[in-house]
Amino acid sequence: MHYLIFGAGAVGNFIGGRLALSGQQVTFLARPRITATFRKNGLRIVDQTSHDLLANPNVVDRLQQAFSSPPPEVIILTVKTYDVETAAEQIIDHALTPLPILCFTNGVGSEALLSEKLIDFPIIPATLTTAVQLTPEGVVQIERERGVGIAETHPIVDSLVLDFIQSGNAVRRYQDERRMKWSKLLTNIVSNASSAILGWPPNRIFQHPKLHRIEVEALRETICLMRKIGVRPQNLPGVPITLLSAGIFLPPWLTQSILGRIVSRGRGEKLPSFHYDIGRGRSEIHHLNGAVVKEGNRVGLPTPANRFLTDTMLTIVRDADQHKFLRNHPEEFLNRAAQAGIPGIQGYNP
Repeated sequence: MHYLIFGAGAVGNFIGGRLALSGQQVTFLARPRITATFRKNGLRIVDQTSHDLLANPNVVDRLQQAFSSPPPEVIILTVKTYDVETAAEQIIDHALTPLPILCFTNGVGSEALLSEKLIDFPIIPATLTTAVQLTPEGVVQIERERGVGIAETHPIVDSLVLDFIQSGNAVRRYQDERRMKWSKLLTNIVSNASSAILGWPPNRIFQHPKLHRIEVEALRETICLMRKIGVRPQNLPGVPITLLSAGIFLPPWLTQSILGRIVSRGRGEKLPSFHYDIGRGRSEIHHLNGAVVKEGNRVGLPTPANRFLTDTMLTIVRDADQHKFLRNHPEEFLNRAAQAGIPGIQGYNP
């Protein structure tokens, strides 16, 4: 099958690279810098024990080139959520006929937007739980191998699953796309905003006697919201979401220990994705913590922790100068959290 990777970042390069290495035809749509790196060095995917090289990836930097003969049969969308609408408009302008779009974006809401913009295009929700990072040299670093989730929304899923398995990924199929996407959201919000706001690695957040409570409350709010809207947490490849959703309501001292170990294994010293949004004027937090706030407002469920994290993160996204008041200042961060009414933070005394 001929795949178009729309968004050649860490996720897109990992997925597309593995598919290409397994013999599939893959075209990468990339920014000029990535295109130049590909053409000079190829695409490398490495972990602690292996080093795979796709020597001559088929890469273009204009969508018109990607849809020239032969056109792709499937689009794999791996852009940031704030670029989804623009991507949809570009696809409309260049795709000659509707074709399936496998959507790997984070958070919730992207698939609905795509369906609204691309009326006749089959939209297939997907998730990646394998942790990957793109180095400054353009190398895809696999940090923790887990797998891929694909929703059962189209007959082509049978072929997609086979291709992904043959490319070396563990794959799980999901009947309920909402459960899959909301469960993935839980993994994305853990210590993402707090870590970016403070400039601390995630494991340091959970070593602090009070900061971890903000994370716990944000997760509790999200799980309570999921229950209210009828979306039960679901295990994802390599991630026991159902255990997390039950354990998050244990006593705080115990959740600190459990979540701390999970975060250390998963992210540890790595700065989160939100860190790179500071001062850029846009962030995926709208589709993560912000989605919890939006849905909570719709159903009448308070979400003070997620609202606080969303509002605080957006402050420094829009104005990097504001970051100096919070970076490495947990006391100020916690005082603001207490004022926001987050349970377990009131009366904080540094």
